[in-house]
Amino acid sequence: MQYPRFAGTDRTATPSPRAQARRHLLGLLLAATLAAAPGLAAAEGLTLGLISTGTPEATKAAWQPLADALSRAMNAPVTMVSSKNYAEITQGVKSGAIQVAWVNNRMAIELVEAGSALVFAQMVRTDGTRGYKSILLARKESPVKTLDDVMAKPGAFTLAIGDKKSTSGYLVPNYFIFAKRKVDPARHFKAITSGSHRENFNTLAAGKADLAINNTEEVPRYQAEQAADWAKVQVIWESPLIPNDPLVMRKDLPGVTQDRLRRFFATYGQGGGAEKATLKAINGLSGFGASGDHQLRPIVDLEMFEAMTRLMNDPSKTPEQVTAAMGELSRRAAKLDTAMSASRYLGQ
Repeated sequence: MQYPRFAGTDRTATPSPRAQARRHLLGLLLAATLAAAPGLAAAEGLTLGLISTGTPEATKAAWQPLADALSRAMNAPVTMVSSKNYAEITQGVKSGAIQVAWVNNRMAIELVEAGSALVFAQMVRTDGTRGYKSILLARKESPVKTLDDVMAKPGAFTLAIGDKKSTSGYLVPNYFIFAKRKVDPARHFKAITSGSHRENFNTLAAGKADLAINNTEEVPRYQAEQAADWAKVQVIWESPLIPNDPLVMRKDLPGVTQDRLRRFFATYGQGGGAEKATLKAINGLSGFGASGDHQLRPIVDLEMFEAMTRLMNDPSKTPEQVTAAMGELSRRAAKLDTAMSASRYLGQ
């Protein structure tokens, strides 16, 4: 290496033994620092949060090979936490107990709005698509064949719907099926139950509900694992395209850790047949595409519009209360718009 020459200093002079020893020690310290560059203390490790549409145990089993590879790439242990209660995952990210997570778009909005996390990747399916649809299922033996049939008979049917934090299980169908028709599902249906996509499918297949909300991501699983049950049901409605689920990471992770996480997920699936098999088992994936907070815009728009529609149709609110609530919604929308615009501008 060529050093600049300063007056009164001879850089070509041979260092003393003591200076050589000091440089050697500094070199060792620098090497140790670079080895720990992921920004994760080996003793602390990394916690990967996973939403579960089936059982948490099955979800963790599907992700285990990826978690093992992530542990090797980050040079730190990786622990997985999976839950059907989506709030547990969002709270884990907010508290810092979870550093990286698979969430849905609605959960990601909550985390971005709270300033806790940022979107850095998006699931890509084996056919290359980055979107899926919410669907409404009915039993084939049922007289219900269309959405109009459902709307025509208030109080006649039971519905199995998703968690209120679910994008495809709740937000999208609640808006496109009910809010746009000014229908209150709590009043329209004889009874409503809430569960995971798999639980709702099983409830319908067993004849314990007349209708069930689900999504097109789960259909290949039912066709492969529960073909007899799938043969009992039919799709009577599907939504516009929903952006595929994102991966998020804590915003306060060191920059070098964030970079390594981005590289790992961007390249996972290129390591051969075993990685491809893992991705397919996770959710029929081919990989993870680079993404950012901007992917949330369609769902933010939907959520804001739904909230405003619900507010304007709430007879219990005074005009002053509606005005105040509208102001709060506008501030939320502006804050999220800033985050999404910045994400696209920065190429995240």
